[in-house]
Amino acid sequence: MNILQFILFKKNGTLSLDGKIHAIPQNHIVVSDENAIPVKKNNDDFVFITCYPVNLLPLHQDLISQAAILSCCKPFKKNIYKTVPVDNSVIESTEKLMTMEKSLPICFLYLYCLGIDKYYFASLLCQFVGVNINNTLLEFFEQNYINQWPVSRYAKELGISTHKLNVIFYQKYGMPVKQWLMEKRLKKGGELLLTSTMRVADIALECGFSNHAHFTALFRRRFQICPSLFRAAAKRS
Repeated sequence: MNILQFILFKKNGTLSLDGKIHAIPQNHIVVSDENAIPVKKNNDDFVFITCYPVNLLPLHQDLISQAAILSCCKPFKKNIYKTVPVDNSVIESTEKLMTMEKSLPICFLYLYCLGIDKYYFASLLCQFVGVNINNTLLEFFEQNYINQWPVSRYAKELGISTHKLNVIFYQKYGMPVKQWLMEKRLKKGGELLLTSTMRVADIALECGFSNHAHFTALFRRRFQICPSLFRAAAKRS
């Protein structure tokens, strides 16, 4: 399960899921996976929000740190979909938050659902984020490691503090984020030196380094050889 969907039905509607049609009453949230599809009548009749594990990572980490969901983090049977009643104020607040940062309406709705059914949604959160936390982080960093961002920018994109992100990396990978990024970029640089004809300066930029000199200095420090000699030695062998 890599995607959760929040579908807020403002009016009575129907949901298509697993080849069946399910009736959903007015003013209810449906929480399900990516296979749930509202049968459209009017787009204004519902609010649709897609959620990935990384979007709930800050909430998961905060609740874990407060020991607020530890007792619920055990195997449980997930429903094919879960409905939660809402009033108009929740729907209106969600729509306002959707005009702001993406994670805000997601965390707002999830906290609301936790308040209605703590055991179910705490267990779902552990399953959705906790079990996938390695994949969640790796997918995000695999997609973004070549960006010339400071660690604080990565933390901001994930919606957590720089300190918390480094703590997670120490726990999962035994190193801080900055070191992981450097190792990843240098490894990519080494691969391109061996498999491409790109100039060293172009490889440096391709791998997220600010310039040729920065890449060369870090490469020499890590492998005790400069990039051009590394490439030449590989060709001779």
